[in-house]
Amino acid sequence: MNIYDNYFDELMEVFPSLNDFLNLDKYKHLQTKLENPFDNSHIKKQKELYKKYLDLISKKKRKNVYDKTLLYMCDEALESYKYNYDLTPINHQDNLLASILEMANGEGVYIFKVKQDYVNFIEKIKSFDGIVQSVIDNMKHGIKKRYTMPKIICIKLIEQLEALLSTKTYFNNSIKIKLDFDFNEQCESIFSPSLTRLIVFLKKEYLNTCRTTIGMCGLPNGLKEYKFLVKSSTTLSDITVEKIHNYGVQEVKRIYEMMHTIKNKLNFNGTLIKFNKHLNKRRDMNFRSKHELLETYKKQLSSINRTIMKTQFYDSVKSKCEIIPVPQYNEKFSAEAYYMPGDLEMKRKGKFYINLRNIKENNHMEVESLTLHEANPGHHYQLTYVNENPNIPLFIKIATNDAYQEGWALYCENLGKYKTYESYYGKLMLEMIRALRLVVDTGIHYYGWSYHRTFKYYRKYCFESDTQIHNQLLRYISIPTQALSYKIGERVILDLKQNFKGRSKDFHKKVLEYGSLPLDVLISLF
Repeated sequence: MNIYDNYFDELMEVFPSLNDFLNLDKYKHLQTKLENPFDNSHIKKQKELYKKYLDLISKKKRKNVYDKTLLYMCDEALESYKYNYDLTPINHQDNLLASILEMANGEGVYIFKVKQDYVNFIEKIKSFDGIVQSVIDNMKHGIKKRYTMPKIICIKLIEQLEALLSTKTYFNNSIKIKLDFDFNEQCESIFSPSLTRLIVFLKKEYLNTCRTTIGMCGLPNGLKEYKFLVKSSTTLSDITVEKIHNYGVQEVKRIYEMMHTIKNKLNFNGTLIKFNKHLNKRRDMNFRSKHELLETYKKQLSSINRTIMKTQFYDSVKSKCEIIPVPQYNEKFSAEAYYMPGDLEMKRKGKFYINLRNIKENNHMEVESLTLHEANPGHHYQLTYVNENPNIPLFIKIATNDAYQEGWALYCENLGKYKTYESYYGKLMLEMIRALRLVVDTGIHYYGWSYHRTFKYYRKYCFESDTQIHNQLLRYISIPTQALSYKIGERVILDLKQNFKGRSKDFHKKVLEYGSLPLDVLISLF
């Protein structure tokens, strides 16, 4: 076994629930295990693992691409423990508890096929109460250190948890085999008391201690912690907050001017706001039913597969992308669209989810760019390409690297044909949101923008409803710097392409060849 295999084996022992997502037969014996990542003893194990492999890789005189990547990952993980991120362990956007509940109902990553899968799941979730208690303990520690989440986010978290409990999200209504126990009843007995205890704690003890500020700059040592997250999310060592903010302002201006150009080409006399309303009211831009919406996306994907995937890429992937609605219970809290990758052994297909909570908010204009981003050649193609490649180490296959993955997906939107002005305008609308993120994320967390100032700026350039904007801002408040990864990753890939001498197919192959890499490492390959 090589060092990467050893690292992955030890990583799986520390984080056994990873295999619920990966579904590798080799680690099937871990199916009953669910780690508590917030527990101090578990954090000690994490640190020991990363320190061990940091030392081992550091001793190598010649380091290849994967050495550099593993070194980066271990070093970054160890540095993160210096900060107080564990004191706000969950929020409505990043909620481990909600993910566990989703596994129970069969809609998540856990696969139920035989009786033993149900038995093992009940054994697995016996640690749920301990995880909830660690969340409460960490938040109590945060109260003492005056390190709490914004009140606006705590209210949203309470709302989410109450919805999960009242709707019994964890009930599995698709059990097709005979069990000699009541699976849902046992899930209820484990989940309900713990969730109730957490909700009571949040309402009666935690909420009143939450801060009224929304940015990390309002936390003790917040600016330093934000700067680390910027480096971590962008995977660039020489990036600065000021550069990101200024680039965002420039991109917002550029895209806004291009939107005006499209408006003028369509001979519309009026403001951009009125133009946007005009497009949204056009019957040919709206969907008549949820079925029509899904079928339109499926046809778009077929068209992309026949054209762009053949002219821009050498390799195809075996596993097809499914296009399905976001589960109803999660519509209120979910993004407009997202992708869930398949497992490594192709037992679970990759899925492109579309939120159908209000089809009036969906539009034909954005179909092409969203499909390029979420399906092919964006997330589905890139992640499936990695999963199906036997030469890429497993630790790379499971790496969550938004700067690379979201940067690639946004880059792929530039490969579209956009045969109508309306379709290209839809692309610009989505790109504007990504550019705005650079400004508002840094504005909120580094420059101390208020909610009102942030909303006003966002509203000036984005034509979504007030509710949609509000939900977007809650996301950026909840998970600082994650939203920076799209435009920064895209910028790096576009710059590399501009300086690349060769065919587009060769460029794409080189970017994809090693899997999801830190951008610093990717840049070093060119």
